Amino acid sequence: MNLLQLLQIPWHATYRLLRWLAPVVLVLCGGTAIGVGLFGGGTGHLDMAIAVFGGGVLFLWAFFLSTSLLLAIDARQLRVPGVQRQIIASLLLYAVLSIAVPTVLLGMIGAPVFNAAIVLALSGAGGLAFALVPRYIAIFIGLTPALVNTLWHRLHLPGIGDPRFVHAALPMTVFLLLVIVVCWRRLMRAGSSRAQGWSSPMVLQYRNGSWGHWHTIGDLGQLRQRPDWLQLAVNLGDVGPATPCKALRVALGGWYLPQTARSYARQLGLLFAFAVLPLLGLALLIQWGQHDKQTADVLEGVLIGSLGMTGVCAGPAIGILSLAWLSKRWQRANAELPLLALLPGLGDPAQARRRVLRAGFGLPLILHALLVMLTGIVMLCWHGHVAMLSFLLLAQLGAAAVTVAVLLNLFGGRHLSIWVNGSVLAASFVLTLLSLVLPAMSWGRDPVVGVKMALPPLVAAWLLLAAGMVWLARRGWRELMQRPHPFLPG
Repeated sequence: MNLLQLLQIPWHATYRLLRWLAPVVLVLCGGTAIGVGLFGGGTGHLDMAIAVFGGGVLFLWAFFLSTSLLLAIDARQLRVPGVQRQIIASLLLYAVLSIAVPTVLLGMIGAPVFNAAIVLALSGAGGLAFALVPRYIAIFIGLTPALVNTLWHRLHLPGIGDPRFVHAALPMTVFLLLVIVVCWRRLMRAGSSRAQGWSSPMVLQYRNGSWGHWHTIGDLGQLRQRPDWLQLAVNLGDVGPATPCKALRVALGGWYLPQTARSYARQLGLLFAFAVLPLLGLALLIQWGQHDKQTADVLEGVLIGSLGMTGVCAGPAIGILSLAWLSKRWQRANAELPLLALLPGLGDPAQARRRVLRAGFGLPLILHALLVMLTGIVMLCWHGHVAMLSFLLLAQLGAAAVTVAVLLNLFGGRHLSIWVNGSVLAASFVLTLLSLVLPAMSWGRDPVVGVKMALPPLVAAWLLLAAGMVWLARRGWRELMQRPHPFLPG
């Protein structure tokens, strides 16, 4: 097999969206890294260039190259000889291209070669390990950036440009490589038959559509594959003409289904156990624990960083999931949507519109409100970080505005194209991420000079996005009011 065929192996094993998204992210990170390295000022611009390119390498290995495992599993189950060696050779070739070649380029602009190589190797190994480890481990990776960043500064560990960094990061890279080998061998033996449990890795979710096929989000077939204790218990009590909104939620299905109190408790309990309990433990340690100021600063930084990462992921995800699921109803030209108009108790067209809006917006806006409330509570607890946390609050309000705008256009029959929706959601995600990073760099314990100047443009960008969402929401509302009834496909 020649080099071109080896390069094509992950391409054929990956969904079409990720085929283009991963290289685009890598190219953007590479261009940004070269720009920062060539034109950046200050003493740490080369370190920043290495870190930025490392982020692109991490994304490439986590979401693009990791899908080679799916092909390897299929080849083993089909007893196709020779494919395993070709897949390993392909990954080794990509390791050279994504680590060795960029290291040479970064070295040409003045970056330390060995340090750049170990950072890129650590990023690639971390991305592949994220895709291969069980999901109950991968879910905690969101806490890692804030924890590592805080500990690195507080414990005075060597930075990326420090020659001692290689000795500190090399054992971590070797450990991740061992984890990858163990997980790869275990998954090759187990196959992909149990792809839904919390012990299954993230890479198996790429196959069943959780990442690659948005049209399967919330599908009952996937929901039934959950463990028995996580099955949805639908609450059909009082469903009928007297409660048309509840009946409409049942008809919409997916995560709009009304559940029993016990079912909600199970779903929220799992989220609480994985996400909220660690944060609550950190908060208790900060408030009542016996520790010195340095430890308190570390714990406080981890808590705020974890809250920010939760907002970065959850805020845009609410809009994406709501749009993806409701589009399955309002974008299909079949008899399913008009049949919703026959539900008893909807009333005249004006009442039906109000009930559709209440059913469609109820759950997303409640989730957005919970995120806003959580951010507000943290602001009340830590008065010294109000300015920093206010940007997270702004991000949650902006994400809620995006959700309202895109759903109103969907209900109004002016469904935006996939490129417009993708651009709006991507802009929301990027601004949310910047609202976490830039204030932390400006008002953190070790502020970066010059970053504070980027905060007014960030606020202006949010205001510009909000103005665009107001215009889109107004257009969608006007179209919805002019429709004879809300159950017409867009």
